[in-house]
Amino acid sequence: MATIRMVTRSSLSGSAASYRTTVETEEIRSHDVDVGYQLAVGTEVTAQELFAGTDQDWRFYITESSPIVPGSVVLSIDGELWFDDGEGRLLRNYSTSTGTGTALGTISYTSGLVTISSYSGRPVSATVTPISILIGDDWSVTRGATFRTAAAPLRPNGFTVRANNFATGEQYNGEADNQGVVTGDGITGEVTLKDGIVEIQFPVPVTAESLYYNAVSFKQIPLDPAILGLDPVRLPADGRVPILRDADILVLTHTQKDLIASPAADLVVNAGRDLLHDAWIEDDAGTRLDPAMYALDKAAGTATLANPFTAQDADSNALSGDLHFVHRIDDMALCTEARIDGTLQLAQPLYHDFPANDTWVASAVYLGDLRARVRNWVSYTVDPGDYDGTGQETTANYNLIAYPVAIDNRGSVPERWKIKFTSTTAFELYGEERGLVATGSTVVDFSPVNPQTGTPYFTIKADGWGAGWSVGNTTRFDTDAAAAPLWMIRTVLPGQATVDDDQLKIELRGDHN
Repeated sequence: MATIRMVTRSSLSGSAASYRTTVETEEIRSHDVDVGYQLAVGTEVTAQELFAGTDQDWRFYITESSPIVPGSVVLSIDGELWFDDGEGRLLRNYSTSTGTGTALGTISYTSGLVTISSYSGRPVSATVTPISILIGDDWSVTRGATFRTAAAPLRPNGFTVRANNFATGEQYNGEADNQGVVTGDGITGEVTLKDGIVEIQFPVPVTAESLYYNAVSFKQIPLDPAILGLDPVRLPADGRVPILRDADILVLTHTQKDLIASPAADLVVNAGRDLLHDAWIEDDAGTRLDPAMYALDKAAGTATLANPFTAQDADSNALSGDLHFVHRIDDMALCTEARIDGTLQLAQPLYHDFPANDTWVASAVYLGDLRARVRNWVSYTVDPGDYDGTGQETTANYNLIAYPVAIDNRGSVPERWKIKFTSTTAFELYGEERGLVATGSTVVDFSPVNPQTGTPYFTIKADGWGAGWSVGNTTRFDTDAAAAPLWMIRTVLPGQATVDDDQLKIELRGDHN
């Protein structure tokens, strides 16, 4: 028979604790067994056989409450201290210097059941006294934490953290700004958006189990070059192309709409700011007023309604509702620093006052000095057939020195041209990309009109042709536009379409002399 005397704590509430003693008795009993059998010779014999029993595990409960906090149990078993290692094992002969011992028991943190296995020298009876038991959830407390989020990089303004006060249960909340600085409810710290490393401090101790964070991270997905239109290896590793960088030229713009309360002839409408970049008058539906119905002074920031005045569009259709004076200001500046939080440092002060909550910043592609020009003029006796061929040059020629081909930036286009004579004076104009464009004659100035701008592609003076031209003679020349090629790639985030008339606007800006 083995007897275990348990001293257990029965109440954990209040300032005083009460204890009770429980005696758990393990009995192993032996008894006689009578066996009857018949021998071959018919003689009855008495026999005795001894069976040895094996030691059994001690099993007992150390608390009526649960769960038990791992690592909090210390037991005294017949005056010998046993320690809980936090992983469900009870250690005998525990060394505080080495942190090791012999595992001869187990403990269930959920039910409080302790099992002590048989071992050499185990007494027949023992008194088990709990020295330390912590009941409840994990009560680990902390004033700060350092950890790495499960995913990175993180989206700016996408990290939040919370934890509960250890003493009162009050919840503290913190949030990171777009620079990764964590603030709120006394919480301080920082999160590195690139790799997700977080360092935070709380104003008071908080329970570790109440510490939670939320974060939004970016995930890189390789794109199919056939869909994207270019090889993804030419893009940054995360697929994001910066549009605002140090040393970029920036354009700040703000558009304002002012109500014209009582439109009338000769009324002067003032924008309240000068040096307007653009301005117009429109109705409630956005239909613009006929430009002939007002005179615009962008430098002064005013618009003067005509006399007589009629609220109509350029096609003489009546406008509806109120009229509004819409005006826009722009400033260009050099960016000296583009920070990760979106703050931009400019190299010089701005001329206009821009509202902080309604101003847009655009990047400007610097194209350098641009001008339209005519080049590679040559004349052949016979059409070479294409725009790269050569042949015998004509004796007749156009006088480019005295009568240069006139070209301006508005109507010019990048094109290779061919003038083919159909008589001694008449000719046809062909473009490599445009085909037959116009017909002309050497006796009058030739100005083929660009339909996109309403201005000539170029002008060839009649006096420059001279004489000597024959049927089949061909003149070849090239024109360059006052523009530069742009390769534009538009990225749309995955999701359902939200607008039906999405659009993009590109504006050419420049200085001239």
